[in-house]
Parts: sequence; C-alpha cells; structure tokens
Amino acid sequence: MMSLPVRNSDVGSRTPRSSTFLTGEWSVGTGVTRLGGRFLSRGRVALGALHWLSWIIVSPRSVVSGGVARELDTLGVGALRLVGSASILVGLIATFQVAYQLKQYGAESVSALAIGWFATREVGPLVVALLVVTRSASAIAGEFAAMTSGGEIDALRVMGLDPVKYLVAPKLAALFVALPALTVIADGFITFGGWVGTTLFLGFNSRFYLEQIRTSLSTSDIATGVAKSLIFGFVIAIIASDEGLSVDRRVTAIGEAASRAVVYCLLGVLAADTLVNAILYFIPALVL
Repeated sequence: MMSLPVRNSDVGSRTPRSSTFLTGEWSVGTGVTRLGGRFLSRGRVALGALHWLSWIIVSPRSVVSGGVARELDTLGVGALRLVGSASILVGLIATFQVAYQLKQYGAESVSALAIGWFATREVGPLVVALLVVTRSASAIAGEFAAMTSGGEIDALRVMGLDPVKYLVAPKLAALFVALPALTVIADGFITFGGWVGTTLFLGFNSRFYLEQIRTSLSTSDIATGVAKSLIFGFVIAIIASDEGLSVDRRVTAIGEAASRAVVYCLLGVLAADTLVNAILYFIPALVL
C-alpha cells in the first residue's frame, strides 16, 4: 500500500498531549506549559472554525454544507429523546425542591414562578449542554483522534485541504443550530414536568399553574437561555475538536482524547455559564 508523504511542518505543528492531568502526574511547570499550549491550540481552531463557518453561511450549496445536515441529524435530532426525558425529570425535581423550601413559609403556590424563570434562563440551557457533552463530546474527540492516529488528517493537509474547514466547521454549525433548538424544547419539557409535579403532587389546578408560568416568563428570559446555548455550543465544538486533532499516533491516545474532551467540555461549559451569570447579574447595565 502506498503511503502519502507528510510535510514536516504539518506534523510538527501538532503537539502530542498526555493524560497527566487525569492521572494525577502533575507539576507547576508542566501544568503552565500545557495550559498555555491548549489555549493557543484552541484559539487557532476557534478562529479557523469561525472563518469557515462564515464561508458556509454565504455558500449554502457548498460541499461542506452537506456535512452540516448530517452533523445536525447526529448531534441534534439524535439527542431529542435524551433531552426530552431528562428535562421532564429535571422539571419534577425542581418542583419538589422549590416547593419543599417554600413550604415552611406557606408559599408553595408560587413555586411555578421560580420554575418558569429558572428553567429558561439557567436549567434548560445548562442541562442540554451537559447532556450534549456526555453524549457527543467524546464521540467528536474520538472520531478526530482516530483520523489523526490513522494519518487521515495529515493526508488532508498534504492534499491542501484544511481539516478545520471540512471537519470542525460543520460540527460547529450543527451545534449552533441544535443547542438553541434543544434548549427551547427542554424549556417546554421542564415546564411540563413542573406541571405534573404541581398538579399531581401539590394539588394545584392546571389553570393556576399556567397562569403562574405566564406571569414569570418574559422574552428576555428565553433570549438569555438561547444566547447561553450558543456559547455552550461553541465551547463544546472547539474543545472536543481540538482534543481530537491534537493527539499523537498511538491507539491509546484515542481513549485519552475522548476522556479529556468530556472533562474539559464540562469545565468549559460551567466556566462559561458562571461568566455569563456574573456579567448579567452583577453588571446592572447588562441585566436583561
């Protein structure tokens, strides 16, 4: 079998990563070095993905656009059942917890107000992002790590094709569509779970619950949740892709990349959520 030539610059630009963070083998010097390398690598992937994403938008009939539809089916449609069932359970749990805390004040009747507001701004986008991380981040990183270990990524570079354009940008575009849509769906299912808890377990009627939900919700709440989901989608796509593209040629590197992708995506989503909340709730001019 004929092997494709590999340019030294392409191979040298990829920095192998070990799993010292996960195994506990850690030192300050190596930690700072690896952290800086990760930020630089993720920055390059992010800039390239955003550049090719804009190209996909202005060229909807390109070859790459066909990959977006496939990724949307895998990353978005494939997660519908998981998101729906988990969101109903989250709605029930939130209803029970809020009602229990308000019971001592005799204010169980206002639990629906908290459910509606908190679901759209916080619980909905965060639950969807965490579910997508556990379901898809390892798959994205594992797919790219297998291609890197097998030399397919180097073959694309040798042929003058940018892996970010043909592999990362379609996944980013799909997540930009899938996560906001899944967030809106999750909001609906969380509200449904809250209705089940309020009517069947707390004894309130449906009309009262729907009136409370209508009172508590506003357009800015839904917009905040959708905006968060876009940020989470960006974080997941970039981190998972970068971990898969930055492995060395070892079979064990595939599993390591998948594990790191889940860990760092979870941390990235939580960090992004914390930052957005700090900006929205503690900078008065930006509070919606």
